[in-house]
Amino acid sequence: MNLFRSEEHARNWQGYQEGAAAGLQPLSAIAAIWGADRYRERLNGHYVSSARDYLPQVAEITARVTGGNPFWKR
Repeated sequence: MNLFRSEEHARNWQGYQEGAAAGLQPLSAIAAIWGADRYRERLNGHYVSSARDYLPQVAEITARVTGGNPFWKR
């Protein structure tokens, strides 16, 4: 993950690919995704056996904050 100060800064980056424009999201969107239980519960004693249960929440949050853009389904 690369953090840029603006969309313009990201677009001027030498590694920028035009097909990745949908990947430009505000920090609040990324924080919402990483705030899901899938990431917060990693240190509990039953994470591995419960990991599958966390996927629907991650999918819902990701779809909501990205507008359902297919870029984020990879």
